[in-house]
Amino acid sequence: MKNKLKIVAYSAIPLVGLAMLSANIASAHGFDGFGGMMGFGSGGNSAEATANLQARFQNEATLLGIDVDSVKNGWAQGKTLEQIAIENNITAEQLQQKIKDQRLSTMKTHVQSLVSAGVITQAQADSRLSFMQSNLDKAKTAKGGRGMRGVHLGL
Repeated sequence: MKNKLKIVAYSAIPLVGLAMLSANIASAHGFDGFGGMMGFGSGGNSAEATANLQARFQNEATLLGIDVDSVKNGWAQGKTLEQIAIENNITAEQLQQKIKDQRLSTMKTHVQSLVSAGVITQAQADSRLSFMQSNLDKAKTAKGGRGMRGVHLGL
């Protein structure tokens, strides 16, 4: 009897740990589920979610060179950024280049702010930017992968 109780107790420990891990993962993904499926995934704060989504709409509109309402309408219809781009006469290849250029610009700004703050040297910044540029080039030429799905422009 005592051995059966120990076996049950030891069997329950991994299950409790798994349940706790699952709860932590779910809470880390915000109020709308994994990955921000509805486009809100900022956490439990609806004001923050609203601000993040507004910024996303503006960033995507700027990237595509279209008005924000066009992006909002596409989003409301469940369209991807690539679909919105194509509807606005921007090819998938042009979109990829625009995203790459924007990411590189953002990276340069972030790295330069580290140099300005004295956190890293200009030589370290140049080295890091070279590494990041190389990775962007590899990502563009890599076969397979996620393609344009899941593109998020944390700009």
